[in-house]
Amino acid sequence: MKIIITENKVDKLKELIKDIGTIRIVNLMGGFDTFCKVMKIDGFMDFLHLFDDLEVVQSEEKKDWTLFRYKKGNNLMIYDRKSKEVYFSYDEIWSFLEDKFGLYLNADVQVVTKKWLGEVYNLRGVTTGKVYHLDLYRVE
Repeated sequence: MKIIITENKVDKLKELIKDIGTIRIVNLMGGFDTFCKVMKIDGFMDFLHLFDDLEVVQSEEKKDWTLFRYKKGNNLMIYDRKSKEVYFSYDEIWSFLEDKFGLYLNADVQVVTKKWLGEVYNLRGVTTGKVYHLDLYRVE
């Protein structure tokens, strides 16, 4: 049986990413290669552009933090304005850049994420890194 993916289905998958996360969608679709094919992702910048429409809000708990998310309590990026560092969710974003796109050095991932942040969110002169700790994702 062959499944035909229409633009409408791609839009629905983008909405599902917002609801349940990238890693769960990739697993439900049977792997990253299928995910990329269906979502028309040809490289790491196409992947990052899935996150161009994150909600940007001031943290209620940390005065120097700006949160980037689709849902409250599930931050995909945290920008610490004081240190000028942007922390990416390892599970939802950073790990895909490392494992699936072969950007094994942190420096390689940093170059790509800094370029994307500058283009999409007008954040320049920042340092980027990954965060493993789920409690940081839940900061309000």
